[in-house]
Amino acid sequence: MGSLGDVNDYIPTGRGPIHQVDFGGSGPSLVLIHGMGGSTTNWNAVAPAFARSGRVRAIDLPGFGLTPPRQDFRLTTHRDSIISYLETLDAPGHTLIGNSTGGLLAAMVAASRPELVDRLVLVSPATPPRFPDPRIDWPTFVRLAVQATPVLGEIFGRHFLRSNTPEELVRKSLAMITHKPGRVPMDLIADSREMARIRKQLPWAGYATARTASSIALAYFRRASYVEMINSIKAPTLVVQGASDPFVSPSAVEWLCSLRPEWDHVVLEDTGHTPQMDAPLRFIAVVNDWLAHTDIRAATV
Repeated sequence: MGSLGDVNDYIPTGRGPIHQVDFGGSGPSLVLIHGMGGSTTNWNAVAPAFARSGRVRAIDLPGFGLTPPRQDFRLTTHRDSIISYLETLDAPGHTLIGNSTGGLLAAMVAASRPELVDRLVLVSPATPPRFPDPRIDWPTFVRLAVQATPVLGEIFGRHFLRSNTPEELVRKSLAMITHKPGRVPMDLIADSREMARIRKQLPWAGYATARTASSIALAYFRRASYVEMINSIKAPTLVVQGASDPFVSPSAVEWLCSLRPEWDHVVLEDTGHTPQMDAPLRFIAVVNDWLAHTDIRAATV
């Protein structure tokens, strides 16, 4: 696979193998978790720079990227798979950097196993929507609702995968998740095309997103449980969001941060749902500066 990462490997865990890419570095453990429909390639433009702040590894969630699925696609199953992976690493604690669904899962890990998480960086984390909200992008909201609908979402996912070439899949995906696709580094686009080519051959690729989306929708309906989970997190946390994010409204993220006013919140102008892809230099600067000034020991207080 060559360009898909520096060191590709499958890590055996008690819940099945996890595909990881090891970007090197030394010091505190940094684990990067992609969003729904993504893979380790989503981090290729920024992960090498994070190696200045610690030992960097990116993982594929079960059923996404190159990690085979588990028995189901519930958020708790994804969470437990991440926990099993973290337990295999030779480090007392970890900094989790999660985008979108990966951000929600990172928060869930921190809430359920606080001893494993030293710091959190939540990048456009999946967050329950607020109503009414004039900043919701309604075409994207409807698309997500379709994806989360049982049966219909799977039909949509399979059709989208089968009816597009790898090049078309990447072009259409970048048009949705980035604010300005033309700024995405060419190497990252090439890696994403290769991943899309591989994914088209995997039998579970057509339904992984839909089934995960259904679980996210259920979590959104259980707002009280979500609030309780967020309030239980002990790790110092940075929340980063693109100001032009069509997937997670700024209003929802502002509400999330109002629950934890001590968290750091940075809004990146002129970028979308995946600032690590279309604003990598600014994203690197924000995250590395925060890591440099955030003592991991604070997580144990």
